[in-house]
Amino acid sequence: MHPNFSLIFFTTLAGMAQGLLVFIGIMNMGDDGLPNDFLAMFALPISLALLIIGLIASMFHLGHPERAWRAVLMWRTSWLSREVIILPMFIGITCLALLTALLGETNVWIWAALIVASFALWVCTAKIYQCIRFIQEWAHFSTIVNFIILGLASGWMLLSTLLLVWFGPETISILALSQIGFILIAAAMVIKLWIWKRNRNLRPKSSLNSATGLKASNVRQTSMGMTGGSFNTKEFFHHQSELVIRNLRRITLLAGYILPLICLVLAISQDHVAWVFIAFVIQFSGLIAERFLFFADANHPQNLYYQRIS
Repeated sequence: MHPNFSLIFFTTLAGMAQGLLVFIGIMNMGDDGLPNDFLAMFALPISLALLIIGLIASMFHLGHPERAWRAVLMWRTSWLSREVIILPMFIGITCLALLTALLGETNVWIWAALIVASFALWVCTAKIYQCIRFIQEWAHFSTIVNFIILGLASGWMLLSTLLLVWFGPETISILALSQIGFILIAAAMVIKLWIWKRNRNLRPKSSLNSATGLKASNVRQTSMGMTGGSFNTKEFFHHQSELVIRNLRRITLLAGYILPLICLVLAISQDHVAWVFIAFVIQFSGLIAERFLFFADANHPQNLYYQRIS
């Protein structure tokens, strides 16, 4: 499929904000939660900004953004409509949590609602792609798992960075932050490697014969069948060479997983805050490449007919 950069940034930024708010919610479920000044002046405004930026970015791929509100009308059958409903609700709950923190109050139900809304938004976003059954790379439960684990890993790395910036390494344990971050990123890498292995073993359920209706044993395409491109040839293929895709996969593996893990190991062994910051920056760049590959790896059946000449 053709990766749309507005969706890449939306899913990456929103997923990171969701992971951040999940862990903030978990930490504030007990009596000894995070300080209100940290939440009100730093963590919650940043998470809210990420959600709003992601929401704005998601509208750039729309032909008529002014009609985006109509998406809610199909909420009974469309996961996109459900996402469009859940996201503003999630932003509203985040605003309510911010107001509560500004007032110096604590409400367990708000934090519980944030956690539930975060997972609900992950499910809605992932199901938009998982429900497309003819794209085998997406039509699998691993799509939801990948969205959630990457959101949790990136959200934890952002929270670790914010805690260390606000409180300093003298107050916050670099060891504990790095260990949890290492576990989450390692789990995300194992899942991603398994997904890549599964995708490599997938075989199209159709063939060039069934796509064209020709019954000859040796059918091959020598022409696109038109003088120029079309919507199909532009939107259902990523337009990159196999070399570019292979290199992007290497970049994703290194920047999204391996290098952040190495940085966290160094943070644990050296107890130095800089390695946590470096791990966060590198992982975020790797997540952009990972989300590009998520779309590029999806092979639309129509490419059997066009043979990727587009």
